[in-house]
Order: sequence, then C-alpha cells, then structure tokens
Amino acid sequence: MKTKKNLLLGIISICIFALSLTFAIVDWAVPLNVWTHPVLNFLLGLAVGFGIMTLVLAFKNRSPWYFFLSVILFGLAALYITLQYIVWWLCLIVIVVLVAVTAITSIMVAGNQTENIALNKSPDYKTFDERKAEEKAKEADEEKVEKPLPKIKSFKD
Repeated sequence: MKTKKNLLLGIISICIFALSLTFAIVDWAVPLNVWTHPVLNFLLGLAVGFGIMTLVLAFKNRSPWYFFLSVILFGLAALYITLQYIVWWLCLIVIVVLVAVTAITSIMVAGNQTENIALNKSPDYKTFDERKAEEKAKEADEEKVEKPLPKIKSFKD
C-alpha cells in the first residue's frame, strides 16, 4: 500500500515538473508574455502544482506539516502573481491573509496534535509504569517459551 502511494506521488511529481517545464519552454520559444520570464513561470508552475499536491495530502493525512508546506508554496506563487499587478505592501497583506486562512484550516482539520503530544493525551502515549509492565510481560512470555537446543555437529560426520 505504501509503495503504491509513493509511486503515485512520484508520477504526479514528474507530471507537475514536465508540465511546468513545457510551459516555460513554450513561453521561451513563443513569447506568451504571461508574466516576466520563462524561468519564473517554470517556478510558478512548480509552486502551484506542488502546492495543490501538498494541500490534497494535508486534507487526506490530516497533517499540519503538509498544510505548512502548501502555504509556503502558495505564498510564493501569490507573491509572484500579485507583484505584477499591485503594490508590494498589498502583496504582503494578501500573503498574510493566505497564511492565516491556512493556519485556521490546519487547526480545524488536523487538530492541535502538538498540544495532545505535549499534554500526553495522544492515544499512543503510555506512562512509564505501563511501559515497564509491558516489558516485564514480554520478558515473562519469552522465559516461558523454551528454546530448542542447537544441534552440535561432530567432526566425524
């Protein structure tokens, strides 16, 4: 299951890269004048493509880390796009609003997992006594199982 997911993510990543590169080459060969430069258009395509991919992964895995990556990528894309049309300080306001919306969405979807871990409310958390009891039970089970003695081969055989 994990390898199929990784294979799918790899194929999607290659497609995003290929589409961005194709767009940059077409913009270089036939000047489309979409934005300023074909290399920057290539980076914009990568940022938007990988931003969408990490946002989908964030909702699917409920991971704040993926939300963080997606807001960085979308912030770069928004900065590049908005700098062409509006003044720089309005661009910063747009990016701050984007970060705030993503942070609120991240907390709503993924929950505050860091707080749960810090307050030992995570379902995987076990106290020291619980871990020691599990270790003792495991050792007791290992002692009960008799291990067969290894066969000793003689040199005569």
